[in-house]
Amino acid sequence: MRAFILPAPSAAQRRRRSVLLSWFTALLVVAQTLITVNLSATPAHAAAANTAVTTLRNDNAHSGQYPNETVLNTSNVTSSQFGKRVSYPVDGQLYAQPLYLPNLTIGGATHNVVFAATENDSVYAFDADQFTTTPPPPLWKVSLLPAGAQAVPSSFQDCGDLQPIIGITSTPVIDPATNTMFVVAYDQENGKEVYRLHALDVTTGADKWPAVVIQGSAPGTGAGSVGGTITFDPSVERQRSALVLANGRLYVSFTSFCDIGDYHGWIFGYSYSNNAFTVANLYNDTANGSQAGIWGGGAGLAADPGGNLYFMSGNGTFDADSGGTDMGQSFVRLNSSLKRQDYFAPFTAKCGGDNDLGAGGPLLIPSANEVIGAGKEGRPYVVSTTNMGGFTADPNLVCGGTDYNRTDIDKIVQELPVGSVGSLFSTPGFYNGPNGQYVYFSESGGPTVAYSFSGGKLSANPTSKTSESFGGTGGDAVVSSNGTAAGSGVLWTEGGDSVLRAYDATNLGNELYNSSQNNARDGISGYVKFTSPVVTNGQVFVGLAASLAIFGIVGTAPPPPPPLPNGVKINAGGPAVSPFVADQYFTGGATSASGNAIDLSGANNPAPAAVYQTNRYGTFGYAVGGLPTSGTYTVRLHFAETYWKTAGARLFNVTINGTQVLNSFDILATAGAANKAVVEQFTVAAGGSGKLTIQFASVKDNAQVNGIEINPSSATPPPPPTTVQINSGGPAVSPFAADEDFTGGATSASGNAIDVSGVANPAPTAVYQTNRYGNFSYTIPGFTAGSSHTVRLHFAETYWTTAGARLFNVTINGTQVLNSFDILATAGAANKAVVEQFTAAADSGGHITVQFVTVKDNAQVNGIEVS
Repeated sequence: MRAFILPAPSAAQRRRRSVLLSWFTALLVVAQTLITVNLSATPAHAAAANTAVTTLRNDNAHSGQYPNETVLNTSNVTSSQFGKRVSYPVDGQLYAQPLYLPNLTIGGATHNVVFAATENDSVYAFDADQFTTTPPPPLWKVSLLPAGAQAVPSSFQDCGDLQPIIGITSTPVIDPATNTMFVVAYDQENGKEVYRLHALDVTTGADKWPAVVIQGSAPGTGAGSVGGTITFDPSVERQRSALVLANGRLYVSFTSFCDIGDYHGWIFGYSYSNNAFTVANLYNDTANGSQAGIWGGGAGLAADPGGNLYFMSGNGTFDADSGGTDMGQSFVRLNSSLKRQDYFAPFTAKCGGDNDLGAGGPLLIPSANEVIGAGKEGRPYVVSTTNMGGFTADPNLVCGGTDYNRTDIDKIVQELPVGSVGSLFSTPGFYNGPNGQYVYFSESGGPTVAYSFSGGKLSANPTSKTSESFGGTGGDAVVSSNGTAAGSGVLWTEGGDSVLRAYDATNLGNELYNSSQNNARDGISGYVKFTSPVVTNGQVFVGLAASLAIFGIVGTAPPPPPPLPNGVKINAGGPAVSPFVADQYFTGGATSASGNAIDLSGANNPAPAAVYQTNRYGTFGYAVGGLPTSGTYTVRLHFAETYWKTAGARLFNVTINGTQVLNSFDILATAGAANKAVVEQFTVAAGGSGKLTIQFASVKDNAQVNGIEINPSSATPPPPPTTVQINSGGPAVSPFAADEDFTGGATSASGNAIDVSGVANPAPTAVYQTNRYGNFSYTIPGFTAGSSHTVRLHFAETYWTTAGARLFNVTINGTQVLNSFDILATAGAANKAVVEQFTAAADSGGHITVQFVTVKDNAQVNGIEVS
């Protein structure tokens, strides 16, 4: 499968200081860090037991149907009554769908609880009933990273469709009978990738019994086999699809990272007791061939009420028609012991190409004994689950020829023509409504379309479709309703534009609500592909790149925007990058990101480099309220051209409060080069409303902005930082912040034990186990121009074992401080910490810039302190 690549989010938010709150109780648990919090929370209203959401898309059929929604309907899902209630920050992307349990007792208090799992291998429990712009801490948070491990850097494989780190990607599953959440975490330990299956107590986040490493082998002569055995390889297998709990067993399926390596579609079946996991069954869908990953947009494996399992495979070897076991490009039914019972493969299955039947997930309709799916070809199939149809050869088939588009060859219930619904990277949705049943397809780059479903077949043509088309994977539509009550069916989706939308489920041409209608209150940012909203108990939960947003009834008088006496700094198109907040206050436009290194030289008080790596583009505006009503505002607009390479390719106008301030502005021409920061500054008189509006209008190509600063004249300037501590190449290790403020270089990590003896005030050991290497620099902002600072550089040689293997120079604000520096020779041994200390003055822009230049092998640094 070719990767479907979306822009990566920018670097994590800086933390300059660590604040220990008196009501936090930190617990250290073996191989994981657990934080529990006792809160005086807003009391939860009692929610019905049937509001629990314990698995992906609300059931094992992955129908995306939420039929117990008694609050939200087509009358009150409007911008005047419905909106964002709270946004909880998290430490990584939320590819995993949120889950929900009502009336759960945590810390002695009862809460309705929503759970979120991140790509940084963290799991959170949040109070779902908050309505505030200042969210409380989580009820608990747990990190599933063992000591010394890290979430897997996306650079470990040449596959860019999930960046920058990979941890928990699949949706966990909850067993409500035992209050156990099952979740698979992915990490890197001593340079090796490892999957672990955990059983967490939903009331505390603690492991109920020891996590188990996912490993196994199967007989076969396929790709990667040795001596007739294929061994599961966690470095090429991706655990994307949601976990499935059925038959008293837990099923975990795998695909690949893009199409890299000798991968296969694997399924592990685990039995479990109250103290251990056991591999009960194992299945490889191309044991004598290759590929055929189980993708399904995160919903690749489904189960029916009888305990049978179903999946749709991607590109790969197919030979079942001749008695083989290889099941590429197929619908497959397995029993609870993972033995193949039946299958259907299209008559085109052997044509090859990147058609990936399994790019979309299977939708089971148990009442009809059918399964529906469509992949990259956009050809919907309706397949009987009791007689799936096998493979029917077309003797006249010429791949890509006239016969290729026939719909009367396969022996199945129904087949629509190629391109009927566009490419599908999601699972069809289902709705049992007052006037019949519907199936919904969310097209990649197209609209979401509805087909009626009657007599076990789809209508020949869509009955309605959204007027909007959706970028990215096209969204993953779900439907909420109060059973079959008229006026209660609402279809929900979030496409690549980071806007939550709601439609009348019986007529998709009727949009009820979208979150950009009241963007100051409801705006969200950081779209994550395969996002599937959760709708229950009058609330809608949306997982994003750096937050979990919760929507619900807000009443006719929404709270006013929070006051901004000191203005605001906005990272346009991206997540929070301190002191810039995540993108908000916008209307219109789309977002993009780039990994290009940014040149900050010559820019007056530039933003952190990561701000220039994301942007909002198109024709759009920002409206910021809550500002002081008198005096003036200093408005600073940050730009960097990371797409075009020649001047004149992008031109646009900018107005502030109706006054044009930039005319046919050309970022590249003004900056002097691509990937170079430029800042435009304006003074604007405050209006009596305390609101400032900035409008961006395209002249040629698309208008763009990377960052916005609004500084009222009455604002109190932030104090310069007292100490900056950066863990180069690694995550936050208190008091060191995650790697930031860098340009260039790459990162690596080691699990080697570090000797810190003889070092005055060493960093935490973990700082020396990660590094940035190559030719690179750090530009650290926020200091007073000319102020004097102590700069401490932390090093440890964890790769080379002999002196002279690594040599490099270091300059601070243009002055060379280290010449042909040899870490190992200076420290006296490998894996031993050494610190070099210098005094330097901040430059005229308030920066400390540290430059590392390779002499032999690669320059390297493990940590930086400026005080």
